[in-house]
Order: sequence, then C-alpha cells, then structure tokens
Amino acid sequence: MPMAHLIPLARIRLDDTDQVGRKAAVLGEAHHAGFRVPDGFAVPWQVLADVLDGVGDDPRAAVERIRTAPLPSALYGELSAALDALGGVPVAVRSSGVEEDSPERSFAGQYESVLNVVGADAVTEALRHCWASAFSDHLAAYRDGADASARVGVLVQAMVPATAAGAAFSANPVTGDRDETLVSAVTGLGDRLMAGESVADEWSVRDGTARLASGPGKAVTVAQACEVARLADRAAEHFGTPQDVEWAFADGTLWLLQARPVTTLAGDPTPGTVEVPPGFHVRDPRSPAPRPRLESSVYLPVLSSSARHLFAFTTGAALTATDIGGWVYLNSGAADPRNPHRIAEQVADGVPLALVERWESEWKPTYAARIRGLRQRDLRGLRDPGLTAHTEEVAALFTEFHDVYFRLAGASMFLSAELGLLAERLVDWPPGDLLPVGGGLVGVHMGAVIALGDLARQAAADPVVRAELGRDPAGAVERLDALNPSFAAAFRVYLDEHGHRSPGFDLTEPTFAERPATVLAMVATQLDQPFDLEDHRAALARRGRPPRVELERRLASRPAAEQQTFAAALAAVELSAPLRDEKSHLAVSVWALLRYAALEIGARLVSAGRMDRREDVFHVPLDRALAALGDAADLRQEVRCGRAQHHWALAHPGPRFRGTPPAGPAQEPETTEPPSDVRHVADVAMWVARLMQGTPREAPQTDGLGGLGASAGRTTGPARIVRGPRDFGRVRKGDVLVCPETTAQWAVLFPSLGALVADNGSLLSHPAILAREYGIPAVVATGDATTVLRDGDLVEVDGTAGTVRLVGASLATRRAEQCPE
Repeated sequence: MPMAHLIPLARIRLDDTDQVGRKAAVLGEAHHAGFRVPDGFAVPWQVLADVLDGVGDDPRAAVERIRTAPLPSALYGELSAALDALGGVPVAVRSSGVEEDSPERSFAGQYESVLNVVGADAVTEALRHCWASAFSDHLAAYRDGADASARVGVLVQAMVPATAAGAAFSANPVTGDRDETLVSAVTGLGDRLMAGESVADEWSVRDGTARLASGPGKAVTVAQACEVARLADRAAEHFGTPQDVEWAFADGTLWLLQARPVTTLAGDPTPGTVEVPPGFHVRDPRSPAPRPRLESSVYLPVLSSSARHLFAFTTGAALTATDIGGWVYLNSGAADPRNPHRIAEQVADGVPLALVERWESEWKPTYAARIRGLRQRDLRGLRDPGLTAHTEEVAALFTEFHDVYFRLAGASMFLSAELGLLAERLVDWPPGDLLPVGGGLVGVHMGAVIALGDLARQAAADPVVRAELGRDPAGAVERLDALNPSFAAAFRVYLDEHGHRSPGFDLTEPTFAERPATVLAMVATQLDQPFDLEDHRAALARRGRPPRVELERRLASRPAAEQQTFAAALAAVELSAPLRDEKSHLAVSVWALLRYAALEIGARLVSAGRMDRREDVFHVPLDRALAALGDAADLRQEVRCGRAQHHWALAHPGPRFRGTPPAGPAQEPETTEPPSDVRHVADVAMWVARLMQGTPREAPQTDGLGGLGASAGRTTGPARIVRGPRDFGRVRKGDVLVCPETTAQWAVLFPSLGALVADNGSLLSHPAILAREYGIPAVVATGDATTVLRDGDLVEVDGTAGTVRLVGASLATRRAEQCPE
C-alpha cells in the first residue's frame, strides 16, 4: 500500500540524499547494487520539517516541539505496517543527515541511533530521539557556528544479530596507500567499538593476506578479516573513492551497515615513510604496541630523562627514547670513557644499597601516601582549572616517580649481578643456576594476591555464591548484594584498595576497578584452592633448601673475609627482592591516576561538543587536551588523525633494530692494568649481559617450541593465551599461561597456574622470577608461542629442558597456515 511518510529502502538511490539523508541514500544505493544490506525503510527529513513548522531558530524550542508535538496521524499506521513487513523483528532506528558522510565532513558520531527497538510505539519514541539529536550542543559545536538543520531523515532497518562487528578503511587513512585495508573487529555489536567501550582486534590486509596487528584475534577469523577487506574494497570501487565502512557478521553472513568516504585520506597514495634518526635504535621491550598520542606525550619524555639510570652501575649507558614510525625505540648513545671510574666510585661509596634502603625508609611510604591523597579527590567535583591543576600534579608525580623507579632498577640490577659474580668466582656457581635468595612472596604488592585468596575463601564457604561464581562469574557482579551482602561488601573493599591500578603500563587499559567481572572471575578460579600465603612461603623455602645447603657447603671452605663479603651481598639482594614488584605496584597506581584524569577531561570535552567519546582523549597530546578545556577548539579532526596514525603504526610494527650498530670504541693499547674496582664494575656488567641474553633451546626435533628454561619442572595442561589483562578472567586452575611477558600486576594469576610460557624474557625477567617463586615450570624467550599455540591446546612444558610440546597436533602445520584468497 502507498505510504506518504515512508520510503522502502529498496526504492532509495544515491540521488535521494536530499530527501532521506546520506546514510539512507548510500545504503539504498548499495542494496540496489547487490551489497547485502539489512532491509528497512526511511522517514524523509520533510516529516521533521512539518513537525517543526513555525518554531523558528531556537534549538531548545525545536527539541521541545519534537518531544511533545503530535506526529502526522497517518505516520503511526505506516510504521506499524512497515514493521510487520519486516517480520516484527527488532530494528535499528538511525539518524540520516543530509550533510552526513560527505567527502568534506563525516559527521561521524554526531547524530543518534537507537538499537533493538520493538513495536511502533517504541519506534515512534526512537524517531523523536533521533530528530532531537540534530539540535544537540555537541552537533552545534561540530558545525562551528552554523545554524542547526532540520534536514535529518531517519533510517529504520532490521537488526543484525551480530556475532562480530566493526569498521574498515579500504585505504590507509594516514599514508593514502590504496593497497592496504585496515579492519577493526569486536565481538557482538559494533557500537561497543564506536563508543570506545571495547578494545578491537586490528587487522592489516594486503594482497589478500591478513595479519593481526593487535588484540587477541577472537572476534573474526583470518578468512573473515579478508572477507571484510574485500567488502570495503568493493564499496570503494562502487562509490569511486576509498571508503570507511561499518559491517557485521551474523551466523557467518557478512552485512554492510554503513559506508562513507575516508575524509582524512592523504592526497598521494604512497607507502608510509619512516624517518630514522642517526644512531642505533632498539625497540623498547616495555612498549609491545605503539602508544597513542596522550600516552606518548607523557611517557616518552619521562623515559628519555629517567632510563639513563637503568645501567648507572654497570655499563653507564645513557638510554634515550624516541618515536620511530609510532613505536618507542631506545638509543644508548656513545659511551663516556670516564664512566667506569665514576661508577666504581659510586659502588665503593655504597650508593646502590643506599638507594634500596632509601626506598624502604623514605620513598615507599611517601609515594604511597601521595597516591592515596590524589586518589581520594573527587574529579567530577573539580572545576576545569582545578582538574587542570590536578592533572598537572599527577603528571609531575608520574615524572618524579619514574626517575626513582629507574634508579632503583639500576641499583637492584647491580646488586643481583654482583652476588651472581661473587658466587661464580668464590664457589664456582654457574650463572645459569639460580641462587637460593630469600625475600620472595613479600612486599606491599602481595596484598592484592592475599586479599584475592581471602575473597575466594569467603565465596567458597557460601554454597550459593560458590555455585553462582562457578556458573557465571561475570554475570554475578550485579547480583552480589542479593547473593551475599557480606561478600559483596568485601568485594567492593577489594576493588577500592587493590583495583585502582592499571594492569600494565598502558593508559588505554581499564583498571581492575573498572573491570569487576574480571576480578570476580579470578576469584572463581581459586574456589577449590584459595591462595594461602604461608603454604606458598613454606613451599618456596623447601625448594630453596637443597641449593642453600649446597651453597653453604661450598662457602665453608672459603676464607672468613670472603664469606663475610658474600653474606653482605646476599643480604643486600634479599633486601632489594621485594622492591622489584613494589615499585611496579606503585608505578601502575600512578598510571591509573593519570588515566582517570584523562578520562574526566575526555568526558568534559564530549559534553562541550569538542570530542565524540571520552576515550578519544587518548589520541591527542595531554597539553592539547588540557588546553581544550579552556578554549572552544574542536578536537574531532585531531582525534581522527591520531587514531588513524595509531592504527597505521599497529599495522606496521617496526623491526627490532633500526640504524647502524656502533662499531665500538677504538681499542688503544693499555699500558697499565685498570684498577681493581673498575675491573670489578666491568665484570659485573659482563655478567648482566650474559644472563639477560641467555641461550634459548633449539626447537625439539619432534615438532615443538624451544626457549629458555626459567623454572624447573614438567607439566601438561591446557594452554590459555593471555595477551593482556582483558583476558585474565579466562584463566582456569591448572592452565598453562601463554603470554608475551608479564608485569607485577599479573601476580594475581600465578596461584592458579600449572605452568608458564612466554614469548620474551630471560632468567632475570619478571615471568621467570615469579614462576620460580610460585614453583611452576616456565619456559621464556620462545619467540612466538602466543602466535602458534591456541586456546585449549594440550601442551607439555618442560622448564628444565626449555621446551614446549604440543600434544596431538603439529606446530609445523600451523606455522604454514596462510590467509585464503
């Protein structure tokens, strides 16, 4: 039956933009061209114009009229009939502005949409909501002073029950490279990606081959990433210009949800050129992914000014940091020939040990108190100048604390290496055999691990809570008060006391307090065997007893002076042992403070109409974000450019090394033997280099992975691929943790693990030390375990031999898999 107020999508073409808006016109054109587009209909913008007849130019009056005025009498009946024709399924009600998705301005995120709408009454309300969005403050700011327009149509389409969704650029928006397609994917609906509520899998597709640049790779398969890329390329070909498309998979079928020109595309389609500064640069192992602009603007200067302390008592190399192609690289610069003598003087004066002692007596309590004070501030209650001052204070603390952090790291490295060198010289203790050093499982950072075990113990004692956590820990978060008010209160206390830490050195990662479901899932993992600190300390002592007896036996034959020297070195290392994780624990607490401040800035810029989503703040430098609080600058274009540059960097990881390796200093004939204290410093530096490099095992002849045996023992269990904190909730008791590397925040997982396998690391790396403390087999420096192993694989880990074997499948076959055409 003819309809006066609706137009079926099948009848809409691109020429109808002035009637139904750009989004509806593009999708009608795509539907006609054979693209798979959800069926639906459009409400032309003239219907809104009729509703607003006589209102004038006052946006508030327009919104009030939209909310209260009766709609055309025939519209409701037409909506009911059109919805019945779609089968009565839930629909998406989407704004479609005439100015939207143009080559000059995308208006992305400016207009509103309402999802999963059922029935004519609900669609009518959603229609009013979309119309009202045309007169919002943030859209007025985006127009930069231009009058609001009633030329907003509305598109109503059948909902796609998406299992995965996302966006794709048919050409690289930064370099203009038309041969590369960038695909972002999340599980479920794509609005989670557009709203910044989910971290996407990022794919780069070139010549029909897809490569996962970042993310866990769970949303789509390699073949599906290629299929999305082909959809984006086909849209670009049809519309005659590179496209930014939105898409969704439902039951294995790919749907096109939106297409718009790439407004930030570079004029010349050339591959990215990366400027490499003079010198030799090594990619920063603490930066496994490129850092977005805000993070880079804070962290890079701090790293450059503080990292020089890392080798202050060994080689004296003064590290600096620089951004190359979006990735953080380190450069040690030329060695100062006076360094060995200066270092020897500091070592003789006991500076390394004094730094460790200062941490315990002064720095640790002082910084802990400052962090607590800053965390207690109500950021929402601060005016913009107060928020700016708070953020600057946090940034200053960030700089100050990291200077201390690297000083302590350099001191601890020297003390550990000096002890290892003494053991090798005095009692012939091999560098690869770890010394029985005490001090494990102690320190302020252990509070989070202990309290998690206490929560598990409390949950296990309540049959109702235990059953609910065993069934659906994530779903239980909202029902805790009803299940057990006492446990719910204890859980909130845990989040308040231990949750305000970034899981890694990454501002974009939500803190544990922002991820209560993940914490509750970790509690569920310990229900059968809650963490018991005393049991673990006793087990650690038992494991250390045989080598300690052997060490004492060998030392007994040495002169008393040497025994005293060794005892002093051992005591210094045991004093510094907790420091490794304590300083990281406080560091990530500072990172969390900076994250919270940045998000509050982002929220205010969204309210002011200068940004679309609060998480967009991470794509502009911190000083730019702070300046925008006090001016009327629209940051959307800067955000889009920053996000595109970050995406490009993710898709183009730089090599491990850049530049030309130094030839080394010219060796002049030595006329005299260097002083013994200088020789001692040089020997300690050499010992550090040997142990940090290690010698990974070759891959087993029978098809497996080779690495560096870092913690003795052998076990078989299911592999659990964990690339970051977002995966913590998937770990189960007895799993083999397979990860790139770990930080102190990963310690909460170790009581539940059966073994550990890491892509990176050495005998002195964090995952190796933590695995030994918890007594689980570990193999590090495997290179690509997270790539070739899969979730649920049955693997055998031999931490003594340094090998990982896949039970019942071939790793060689997996390595050969490629993306299908």
